[in-house]
Amino acid sequence: MKTYRHFIAGEWVEPASGEWLDSVDPATGGAWCRIARGSQPDAEVAVAAARAAFRSGPWAEASAERRAALLHGLADILEHQWEALVEAEIRDNGKRITEVRAQFSGLHLWYRYFADQMLKIAPMALENDVPGVENIAEFEPFGVVAAITPWNSPLMIAAWKLAPALAAGNTAVIKPSELASASTLEFARLTALSDLPPGVINVVTGRGEEVGEPLVRHPDVGKVTFTGSDLGGCKVAEAAAGGVKPVTLELGGKSPQIVFADADLDNVVNGVLSGIFLSNGQTCVAGSRLIVDRSVHDALVERLVARVAGLRMGNPMQADTEVAPLANGPHLAKVLSMIEQAKGEGARCLCGGEQVHPPDCPDGFFVAPTIFTDVTPSMTLWREEVFGPVLAVTRFDTEDEAVRLANDSDYGLAAGIWTSDAARGRRVAGLIEAGTVYVNHYRSVSPGSPIGGTKRSGYGRELGPDAVKEFMQTKSVWLGTAPCADPFPGHAD
Repeated sequence: MKTYRHFIAGEWVEPASGEWLDSVDPATGGAWCRIARGSQPDAEVAVAAARAAFRSGPWAEASAERRAALLHGLADILEHQWEALVEAEIRDNGKRITEVRAQFSGLHLWYRYFADQMLKIAPMALENDVPGVENIAEFEPFGVVAAITPWNSPLMIAAWKLAPALAAGNTAVIKPSELASASTLEFARLTALSDLPPGVINVVTGRGEEVGEPLVRHPDVGKVTFTGSDLGGCKVAEAAAGGVKPVTLELGGKSPQIVFADADLDNVVNGVLSGIFLSNGQTCVAGSRLIVDRSVHDALVERLVARVAGLRMGNPMQADTEVAPLANGPHLAKVLSMIEQAKGEGARCLCGGEQVHPPDCPDGFFVAPTIFTDVTPSMTLWREEVFGPVLAVTRFDTEDEAVRLANDSDYGLAAGIWTSDAARGRRVAGLIEAGTVYVNHYRSVSPGSPIGGTKRSGYGRELGPDAVKEFMQTKSVWLGTAPCADPFPGHAD
Protein backbone atom coordinates (compact mmCIF):
# COMPACT_ATOMS: atom_id res chain seq x y z
CA MET A 1 0.00 0.00 0.00
CA LYS A 2 1.37 3.43 -0.98
CA THR A 3 2.23 5.78 1.89
CA TYR A 4 2.02 9.57 1.63
CA ARG A 5 3.81 11.88 4.07
CA HIS A 6 3.29 15.59 4.70
CA PHE A 7 4.95 17.93 2.19
CA ILE A 8 6.66 20.74 4.11
CA ALA A 9 9.41 23.10 2.92
CA GLY A 10 9.99 20.93 -0.14
CA GLU A 11 10.53 17.77 1.90
CA TRP A 12 8.43 14.70 2.70
CA VAL A 13 7.90 14.71 6.45
CA GLU A 14 6.70 11.95 8.79
CA PRO A 15 3.69 12.80 11.00
CA ALA A 16 4.63 13.88 14.50
CA SER A 17 2.16 11.34 15.89
CA GLY A 18 3.64 8.48 13.88
CA GLU A 19 0.07 7.60 12.91
CA TRP A 20 -1.57 7.09 9.52
CA LEU A 21 -5.04 7.10 7.98
CA ASP A 22 -6.24 4.71 5.28
CA SER A 23 -7.77 6.05 2.08
CA VAL A 24 -10.52 3.82 0.68
CA ASP A 25 -11.12 3.32 -3.04
CA PRO A 26 -14.87 3.97 -3.54
CA ALA A 27 -15.03 1.57 -6.47
CA THR A 28 -13.77 -1.40 -4.46
CA GLY A 29 -14.48 -0.50 -0.84
CA GLY A 30 -10.88 -1.39 0.07
CA ALA A 31 -7.96 0.72 1.30
CA TRP A 32 -5.51 1.59 -1.47
CA CYS A 33 -3.08 4.03 0.25
CA ARG A 34 -2.43 5.70 3.58
CA ILE A 35 -1.80 9.33 4.48
CA ALA A 36 -0.15 11.02 7.43
CA ARG A 37 -2.46 11.66 10.37
CA GLY A 38 -1.54 15.24 11.14
CA SER A 39 -1.78 17.04 14.48
CA GLN A 40 -0.95 20.45 15.93
CA PRO A 41 2.85 19.99 15.77
CA ASP A 42 2.61 19.23 12.04
CA ALA A 43 0.49 22.34 11.47
CA GLU A 44 3.03 24.43 13.38
CA VAL A 45 5.97 23.12 11.33
CA ALA A 46 4.12 23.76 8.06
CA VAL A 47 3.13 27.30 9.03
CA ALA A 48 6.70 28.02 10.16
CA ALA A 49 7.99 26.89 6.76
CA ALA A 50 5.46 29.01 4.93
CA ARG A 51 6.18 32.00 7.17
CA ALA A 52 9.93 31.70 6.60
CA ALA A 53 9.47 31.56 2.82
CA PHE A 54 7.23 34.63 2.98
CA ARG A 55 9.55 36.67 5.20
CA SER A 56 12.90 36.11 3.48
CA GLY A 57 14.56 34.50 0.51
CA PRO A 58 13.77 34.38 -3.22
CA TRP A 59 9.97 34.38 -2.86
CA ALA A 60 9.93 37.31 -0.44
CA GLU A 61 12.20 39.26 -2.77
CA ALA A 62 10.37 38.35 -5.97
CA SER A 63 8.67 41.06 -7.99
CA ALA A 64 5.18 40.56 -9.39
CA GLU A 65 6.77 39.75 -12.74
CA ARG A 66 9.00 37.13 -11.13
CA ARG A 67 6.06 35.54 -9.28
CA ALA A 68 4.12 35.42 -12.53
CA ALA A 69 7.04 33.71 -14.24
CA LEU A 70 7.28 31.14 -11.46
CA LEU A 71 3.56 30.38 -11.71
CA HIS A 72 3.82 30.02 -15.46
CA GLY A 73 6.69 27.61 -14.86
CA LEU A 74 4.48 25.54 -12.58
CA ALA A 75 1.75 25.72 -15.22
CA ASP A 76 4.18 24.36 -17.82
CA ILE A 77 4.79 21.31 -15.64
CA LEU A 78 1.05 20.78 -15.08
CA GLU A 79 0.32 21.17 -18.77
CA HIS A 80 2.71 18.37 -19.69
CA GLN A 81 2.45 16.06 -16.65
CA TRP A 82 -1.21 16.35 -15.55
CA GLU A 83 -1.91 12.73 -16.48
CA ALA A 84 0.30 11.64 -13.56
CA LEU A 85 -2.35 13.09 -11.22
CA VAL A 86 -5.43 11.36 -12.61
CA GLU A 87 -5.31 7.92 -11.00
CA ALA A 88 -4.77 9.23 -7.46
CA GLU A 89 -7.89 11.38 -7.56
CA ILE A 90 -10.04 8.59 -9.00
CA ARG A 91 -8.78 6.08 -6.46
CA ASP A 92 -9.50 8.60 -3.70
CA ASN A 93 -12.96 9.89 -4.57
CA GLY A 94 -14.30 7.68 -7.35
CA LYS A 95 -14.90 10.41 -9.92
CA ARG A 96 -15.21 9.24 -13.52
CA ILE A 97 -12.00 9.28 -15.53
CA THR A 98 -13.62 11.36 -18.28
CA GLU A 99 -14.46 14.10 -15.77
CA VAL A 100 -11.07 14.00 -14.07
CA ARG A 101 -9.20 14.14 -17.35
CA ALA A 102 -11.30 17.10 -18.46
CA GLN A 103 -10.50 18.95 -15.23
CA PHE A 104 -6.81 18.13 -15.09
CA SER A 105 -6.01 18.79 -18.74
CA GLY A 106 -6.95 22.41 -18.07
CA LEU A 107 -5.49 22.68 -14.58
CA HIS A 108 -2.57 24.77 -15.80
CA LEU A 109 -4.95 27.45 -17.12
CA TRP A 110 -5.99 28.55 -13.62
CA TYR A 111 -2.37 29.27 -12.70
CA ARG A 112 -1.70 31.10 -15.95
CA TYR A 113 -4.78 33.28 -15.64
CA PHE A 114 -4.01 34.50 -12.14
CA ALA A 115 -0.33 34.96 -12.90
CA ASP A 116 -1.38 37.35 -15.65
CA GLN A 117 -4.03 39.01 -13.46
CA MET A 118 -1.42 39.91 -10.86
CA LEU A 119 0.46 41.97 -13.44
CA LYS A 120 -2.61 44.21 -13.78
CA ILE A 121 -2.60 45.18 -10.10
CA ALA A 122 -0.83 48.45 -9.35
CA PRO A 123 -1.03 51.17 -6.71
CA MET A 124 -4.24 53.17 -7.16
CA ALA A 125 -4.58 56.92 -6.83
CA LEU A 126 -7.23 57.98 -4.31
CA GLU A 127 -9.15 61.23 -4.12
CA ASN A 128 -8.45 63.42 -1.11
CA ASP A 129 -9.10 67.01 -0.01
CA VAL A 130 -5.69 67.80 1.48
CA PRO A 131 -3.82 70.30 -0.73
CA GLY A 132 -0.37 69.24 -1.86
CA VAL A 133 -0.70 65.66 -0.65
CA GLU A 134 -1.10 62.52 -2.74
CA ASN A 135 -3.00 59.51 -1.41
CA ILE A 136 -2.55 56.07 -2.95
CA ALA A 137 -3.78 52.57 -2.19
CA GLU A 138 -1.20 49.81 -2.22
CA PHE A 139 -2.06 46.12 -2.14
CA GLU A 140 -0.04 43.71 -0.04
CA PRO A 141 -0.27 39.96 0.66
CA PHE A 142 -1.55 38.63 3.98
CA GLY A 143 1.41 36.30 4.48
CA VAL A 144 0.54 32.67 5.15
CA VAL A 145 -2.75 31.45 3.68
CA ALA A 146 -4.43 28.32 5.04
CA ALA A 147 -6.38 26.61 2.24
CA ILE A 148 -8.78 23.84 3.28
CA THR A 149 -10.18 21.82 0.38
CA PRO A 150 -12.97 19.22 0.07
CA TRP A 151 -13.00 15.67 -1.23
CA ASN A 152 -15.14 16.14 -4.34
CA SER A 153 -12.71 18.05 -6.62
CA PRO A 154 -9.54 18.50 -4.55
CA LEU A 155 -7.09 19.70 -7.18
CA MET A 156 -9.38 21.99 -9.13
CA ILE A 157 -10.60 23.71 -5.98
CA ALA A 158 -7.02 23.91 -4.68
CA ALA A 159 -6.13 25.74 -7.89
CA TRP A 160 -8.95 28.23 -7.29
CA LYS A 161 -7.36 29.08 -3.95
CA LEU A 162 -3.67 28.54 -4.53
CA ALA A 163 -3.22 30.30 -7.88
CA PRO A 164 -4.54 33.74 -6.81
CA ALA A 165 -3.02 33.42 -3.32
CA LEU A 166 0.46 32.81 -4.73
CA ALA A 167 0.02 35.41 -7.46
CA ALA A 168 -0.64 37.93 -4.69
CA GLY A 169 2.66 37.02 -3.03
CA ASN A 170 1.40 34.85 -0.17
CA THR A 171 2.67 31.43 0.77
CA ALA A 172 0.28 28.58 1.50
CA VAL A 173 -0.45 25.56 3.64
CA ILE A 174 -3.03 23.27 2.06
CA LYS A 175 -5.10 20.94 4.23
CA PRO A 176 -7.00 18.58 1.91
CA SER A 177 -9.87 16.42 3.10
CA GLU A 178 -8.64 13.34 4.93
CA LEU A 179 -10.97 11.39 2.62
CA ALA A 180 -9.17 12.52 -0.53
CA SER A 181 -5.62 13.77 -0.02
CA ALA A 182 -3.57 11.71 -2.45
CA SER A 183 -3.99 13.83 -5.58
CA THR A 184 -2.98 16.97 -3.65
CA LEU A 185 0.17 15.21 -2.49
CA GLU A 186 0.91 14.07 -6.04
CA PHE A 187 0.44 17.68 -7.08
CA ALA A 188 2.94 18.71 -4.39
CA ARG A 189 5.41 16.27 -5.93
CA LEU A 190 5.07 18.11 -9.25
CA THR A 191 5.48 21.51 -7.61
CA ALA A 192 8.85 20.33 -6.31
CA LEU A 193 9.95 20.02 -9.94
CA SER A 194 9.26 23.72 -10.52
CA ASP A 195 11.39 26.70 -9.51
CA LEU A 196 9.03 27.67 -6.69
CA PRO A 197 11.15 28.06 -3.54
CA PRO A 198 10.68 25.51 -0.75
CA GLY A 199 8.03 26.54 1.74
CA VAL A 200 5.86 28.44 -0.73
CA ILE A 201 3.51 25.44 -1.04
CA ASN A 202 3.06 23.02 1.87
CA VAL A 203 0.57 20.19 2.38
CA VAL A 204 -0.45 18.76 5.74
CA THR A 205 -3.00 15.97 5.92
CA GLY A 206 -5.31 14.62 8.55
CA ARG A 207 -8.63 15.23 10.22
CA GLY A 208 -10.17 18.65 10.57
CA GLU A 209 -10.26 18.80 14.34
CA GLU A 210 -6.72 17.42 14.68
CA VAL A 211 -4.77 19.43 12.11
CA GLY A 212 -7.24 21.76 10.36
CA GLU A 213 -8.34 23.62 13.47
CA PRO A 214 -4.80 24.20 14.78
CA LEU A 215 -3.87 25.45 11.34
CA VAL A 216 -6.76 27.94 11.23
CA ARG A 217 -6.06 29.14 14.79
CA HIS A 218 -2.32 29.57 14.25
CA PRO A 219 -1.34 33.21 14.92
CA ASP A 220 0.95 33.30 11.86
CA VAL A 221 -1.85 32.38 9.44
CA GLY A 222 -3.12 35.63 7.96
CA LYS A 223 -6.01 34.44 5.78
CA VAL A 224 -8.16 31.31 5.59
CA THR A 225 -10.04 29.97 2.59
CA PHE A 226 -12.37 27.00 3.01
CA THR A 227 -14.62 24.95 0.74
CA GLY A 228 -16.94 22.38 2.29
CA SER A 229 -20.17 21.97 4.19
CA ASP A 230 -21.93 24.81 5.96
CA LEU A 231 -21.32 23.04 9.29
CA GLY A 232 -17.60 22.86 8.54
CA GLY A 233 -17.63 26.49 7.44
CA CYS A 234 -19.16 27.56 10.75
CA LYS A 235 -16.39 25.76 12.64
CA VAL A 236 -13.70 27.35 10.48
CA ALA A 237 -15.18 30.83 10.88
CA GLU A 238 -15.39 30.37 14.65
CA ALA A 239 -11.78 29.19 14.88
CA ALA A 240 -10.54 32.07 12.70
CA ALA A 241 -12.53 34.66 14.66
CA GLY A 242 -10.30 34.21 17.70
CA GLY A 243 -7.40 35.55 15.68
CA VAL A 244 -9.52 38.22 13.95
CA LYS A 245 -8.44 36.88 10.57
CA PRO A 246 -10.42 37.06 7.31
CA VAL A 247 -12.06 33.96 5.89
CA THR A 248 -13.53 33.08 2.51
CA LEU A 249 -16.21 30.39 2.77
CA GLU A 250 -17.61 28.51 -0.22
CA LEU A 251 -20.15 26.20 1.34
CA GLY A 252 -23.14 24.02 0.50
CA GLY A 253 -26.04 24.59 -1.82
CA LYS A 254 -29.57 23.52 -2.60
CA SER A 255 -29.65 25.09 -6.01
CA PRO A 256 -32.95 25.52 -7.87
CA GLN A 257 -33.53 25.15 -11.58
CA ILE A 258 -36.68 26.89 -12.86
CA VAL A 259 -38.16 25.59 -16.12
CA PHE A 260 -40.74 27.81 -17.82
CA ALA A 261 -43.21 26.43 -20.35
CA ASP A 262 -41.49 28.11 -23.31
CA ALA A 263 -38.09 26.52 -22.61
CA ASP A 264 -36.30 24.28 -25.12
CA LEU A 265 -36.87 20.93 -23.39
CA ASP A 266 -34.05 19.21 -25.26
CA ASN A 267 -31.63 21.74 -23.83
CA VAL A 268 -33.30 21.54 -20.41
CA VAL A 269 -32.91 17.77 -20.22
CA ASN A 270 -29.19 18.00 -20.91
CA GLY A 271 -28.75 20.88 -18.49
CA VAL A 272 -30.65 19.21 -15.67
CA LEU A 273 -28.79 15.92 -16.15
CA SER A 274 -25.49 17.80 -16.08
CA GLY A 275 -26.53 19.81 -13.06
CA ILE A 276 -27.48 16.92 -10.79
CA PHE A 277 -26.01 13.68 -12.16
CA LEU A 278 -22.55 14.72 -13.37
CA SER A 279 -20.12 13.99 -10.53
CA ASN A 280 -23.00 12.10 -8.89
CA GLY A 281 -24.39 15.36 -7.60
CA GLN A 282 -21.27 15.73 -5.45
CA THR A 283 -20.79 19.36 -6.28
CA CYS A 284 -21.80 22.45 -4.33
CA VAL A 285 -23.66 23.89 -7.32
CA ALA A 286 -25.67 20.73 -8.01
CA GLY A 287 -29.07 21.69 -9.41
CA SER A 288 -30.92 19.57 -6.90
CA ARG A 289 -34.32 21.32 -6.87
CA LEU A 290 -36.20 21.26 -10.20
CA ILE A 291 -39.11 23.72 -10.28
CA VAL A 292 -41.19 23.11 -13.42
CA ASP A 293 -44.15 24.88 -15.00
CA ARG A 294 -47.15 22.64 -14.48
CA SER A 295 -47.92 22.49 -18.21
CA VAL A 296 -44.60 20.83 -19.10
CA HIS A 297 -43.90 19.03 -15.82
CA ASP A 298 -45.00 15.55 -16.83
CA ALA A 299 -43.32 15.65 -20.25
CA LEU A 300 -40.01 16.84 -18.81
CA VAL A 301 -39.98 14.33 -15.95
CA GLU A 302 -40.78 11.48 -18.33
CA ARG A 303 -37.82 12.41 -20.52
CA LEU A 304 -35.48 12.70 -17.56
CA VAL A 305 -36.48 9.30 -16.18
CA ALA A 306 -35.98 7.71 -19.61
CA ARG A 307 -32.49 9.19 -19.95
CA VAL A 308 -31.42 8.18 -16.45
CA ALA A 309 -32.59 4.60 -16.94
CA GLY A 310 -30.03 4.01 -19.66
CA LEU A 311 -26.95 5.30 -17.84
CA ARG A 312 -24.12 2.80 -17.38
CA MET A 313 -22.81 2.35 -13.85
CA GLY A 314 -19.40 0.86 -13.20
CA ASN A 315 -15.65 1.28 -12.80
CA PRO A 316 -14.71 4.98 -12.81
CA MET A 317 -11.44 4.16 -14.56
CA GLN A 318 -13.35 3.03 -17.65
CA ALA A 319 -14.07 5.73 -20.23
CA ASP A 320 -17.55 4.38 -21.01
CA THR A 321 -18.74 4.57 -17.38
CA GLU A 322 -21.47 7.18 -16.94
CA VAL A 323 -22.25 6.76 -13.24
CA ALA A 324 -19.38 6.25 -10.82
CA PRO A 325 -19.49 5.44 -7.10
CA LEU A 326 -20.08 7.97 -4.36
CA ALA A 327 -16.87 9.24 -2.83
CA ASN A 328 -16.80 7.33 0.47
CA GLY A 329 -18.67 4.97 2.76
CA PRO A 330 -20.01 7.49 5.28
CA HIS A 331 -21.37 9.60 2.45
CA LEU A 332 -23.05 6.56 0.89
CA ALA A 333 -24.83 5.93 4.20
CA LYS A 334 -25.93 9.57 4.40
CA VAL A 335 -27.35 9.62 0.86
CA LEU A 336 -29.23 6.34 1.33
CA SER A 337 -30.63 7.62 4.62
CA MET A 338 -31.91 10.81 3.01
CA ILE A 339 -33.51 8.81 0.20
CA GLU A 340 -35.39 6.67 2.70
CA GLN A 341 -36.43 9.76 4.63
CA ALA A 342 -37.83 11.33 1.45
CA LYS A 343 -39.88 8.22 0.77
CA GLY A 344 -41.16 8.26 4.34
CA GLU A 345 -42.19 11.91 4.06
CA GLY A 346 -44.31 11.24 1.01
CA ALA A 347 -42.13 12.15 -1.98
CA ARG A 348 -42.70 9.87 -4.98
CA CYS A 349 -39.59 8.01 -6.20
CA LEU A 350 -39.80 7.52 -9.97
CA CYS A 351 -36.39 5.91 -10.48
CA GLY A 352 -33.31 4.91 -8.53
CA GLY A 353 -33.57 5.26 -4.80
CA GLU A 354 -31.32 2.34 -3.91
CA GLN A 355 -27.76 1.09 -3.68
CA VAL A 356 -26.49 -0.75 -6.75
CA HIS A 357 -23.75 -3.38 -7.14
CA PRO A 358 -22.34 -3.24 -10.70
CA PRO A 359 -20.74 -6.52 -11.86
CA ASP A 360 -17.30 -4.95 -12.28
CA CYS A 361 -17.42 -3.16 -8.87
CA PRO A 362 -19.75 -5.19 -6.65
CA ASP A 363 -18.35 -3.74 -3.40
CA GLY A 364 -18.32 -0.12 -4.51
CA PHE A 365 -20.35 2.76 -3.10
CA PHE A 366 -22.91 3.06 -5.88
CA VAL A 367 -26.36 4.68 -5.73
CA ALA A 368 -28.67 4.68 -8.73
CA PRO A 369 -29.53 8.16 -10.07
CA THR A 370 -32.73 9.07 -8.27
CA ILE A 371 -35.66 11.33 -9.18
CA PHE A 372 -38.40 12.30 -6.73
CA THR A 373 -41.59 14.15 -7.65
CA ASP A 374 -44.33 15.66 -5.48
CA VAL A 375 -41.65 17.18 -3.27
CA THR A 376 -42.90 20.00 -1.03
CA PRO A 377 -40.97 22.74 0.78
CA SER A 378 -41.75 21.13 4.12
CA MET A 379 -39.78 18.00 3.23
CA THR A 380 -36.19 17.40 4.29
CA LEU A 381 -35.28 16.62 0.69
CA TRP A 382 -36.24 20.18 -0.25
CA ARG A 383 -34.42 21.85 2.62
CA GLU A 384 -31.19 19.91 3.18
CA GLU A 385 -28.26 19.27 0.86
CA VAL A 386 -27.94 15.62 -0.18
CA PHE A 387 -24.72 16.12 -2.14
CA GLY A 388 -25.64 13.08 -4.18
CA PRO A 389 -27.47 11.97 -7.34
CA VAL A 390 -30.94 12.85 -6.03
CA LEU A 391 -33.28 15.26 -7.83
CA ALA A 392 -36.30 16.82 -6.10
CA VAL A 393 -39.04 17.98 -8.51
CA THR A 394 -42.04 20.23 -7.89
CA ARG A 395 -44.53 22.24 -9.96
CA PHE A 396 -45.39 25.93 -10.22
CA ASP A 397 -48.17 27.94 -11.88
CA THR A 398 -46.89 31.54 -11.93
CA GLU A 399 -43.57 33.31 -12.22
CA ASP A 400 -43.96 34.76 -8.75
CA GLU A 401 -44.54 31.29 -7.33
CA ALA A 402 -41.46 29.95 -9.14
CA VAL A 403 -39.28 32.70 -7.66
CA ARG A 404 -40.74 32.17 -4.20
CA LEU A 405 -40.04 28.43 -4.39
CA ALA A 406 -36.51 29.01 -5.67
CA ASN A 407 -35.71 31.39 -2.80
CA ASP A 408 -37.33 29.15 -0.18
CA SER A 409 -33.98 27.82 1.00
CA ASP A 410 -31.32 28.53 3.59
CA TYR A 411 -28.76 28.31 0.78
CA GLY A 412 -27.94 30.62 -2.09
CA LEU A 413 -25.03 29.33 -4.14
CA ALA A 414 -26.34 28.83 -7.69
CA ALA A 415 -29.52 28.68 -9.75
CA GLY A 416 -30.67 27.89 -13.28
CA ILE A 417 -33.41 29.53 -15.37
CA TRP A 418 -34.77 27.98 -18.54
CA THR A 419 -36.87 30.12 -20.88
CA SER A 420 -36.92 31.35 -24.48
CA ASP A 421 -37.91 34.83 -23.26
CA ALA A 422 -34.63 36.70 -22.79
CA ALA A 423 -36.28 39.52 -20.86
CA ARG A 424 -37.85 37.10 -18.42
CA GLY A 425 -34.56 35.27 -17.99
CA ARG A 426 -32.80 38.49 -17.04
CA ARG A 427 -35.66 39.64 -14.84
CA VAL A 428 -35.95 36.41 -12.89
CA ALA A 429 -32.16 36.17 -12.54
CA GLY A 430 -32.29 39.48 -10.70
CA LEU A 431 -34.87 38.11 -8.25
CA ILE A 432 -33.04 34.90 -7.35
CA GLU A 433 -31.04 34.86 -4.12
CA ALA A 434 -27.86 33.17 -5.32
CA GLY A 435 -24.25 34.04 -6.04
CA THR A 436 -24.37 32.57 -9.55
CA VAL A 437 -27.36 32.35 -11.89
CA TYR A 438 -27.26 30.50 -15.21
CA VAL A 439 -29.82 31.23 -17.93
CA ASN A 440 -30.42 28.41 -20.44
CA HIS A 441 -27.34 26.43 -19.47
CA TYR A 442 -25.74 25.17 -16.26
CA ARG A 443 -22.43 24.54 -14.47
CA SER A 444 -20.22 26.80 -16.56
CA VAL A 445 -17.04 27.87 -14.79
CA SER A 446 -14.26 30.21 -15.86
CA PRO A 447 -11.26 31.79 -14.13
CA GLY A 448 -12.73 35.19 -14.90
CA SER A 449 -16.15 34.56 -13.33
CA PRO A 450 -16.62 34.88 -9.54
CA ILE A 451 -17.95 31.93 -7.53
CA GLY A 452 -19.49 32.26 -4.09
CA GLY A 453 -22.74 32.22 -2.20
CA THR A 454 -25.28 34.05 -0.12
CA LYS A 455 -27.04 32.97 3.08
CA ARG A 456 -25.67 29.63 4.40
CA SER A 457 -23.72 29.10 1.19
CA GLY A 458 -20.97 31.30 2.54
CA TYR A 459 -19.33 34.66 1.89
CA GLY A 460 -16.48 36.05 -0.11
CA ARG A 461 -15.75 35.12 -3.71
CA GLU A 462 -13.29 32.89 -5.50
CA LEU A 463 -12.16 33.37 -9.11
CA GLY A 464 -13.03 36.43 -11.15
CA PRO A 465 -11.18 39.71 -11.73
CA ASP A 466 -10.91 40.48 -8.00
CA ALA A 467 -9.70 37.05 -6.87
CA VAL A 468 -6.08 38.09 -6.44
CA LYS A 469 -7.15 41.08 -4.33
CA GLU A 470 -9.14 38.69 -2.11
CA PHE A 471 -5.69 37.54 -0.96
CA MET A 472 -4.31 41.05 -0.43
CA GLN A 473 -4.72 43.82 2.13
CA THR A 474 -5.20 47.46 1.17
CA LYS A 475 -2.77 50.00 2.60
CA SER A 476 -3.51 53.71 2.35
CA VAL A 477 -0.33 55.74 1.85
CA TRP A 478 -0.22 59.57 2.09
CA LEU A 479 2.67 61.25 0.25
CA GLY A 480 3.83 64.85 0.22
CA THR A 481 4.34 67.71 2.60
CA ALA A 482 1.38 69.63 3.94
CA PRO A 483 1.52 72.48 6.47
CA CYS A 484 0.82 71.13 9.93
CA ALA A 485 -1.10 73.64 12.02
CA ASP A 486 -0.36 73.97 15.69
CA PRO A 487 -3.03 71.81 17.37
CA PHE A 488 -2.89 73.87 20.59
CA PRO A 489 -2.36 77.47 19.54
CA GLY A 490 -3.58 78.87 22.83
CA HIS A 491 -0.75 77.20 24.76
CA ALA A 492 2.26 78.04 22.65
CA ASP A 493 5.44 78.94 24.59
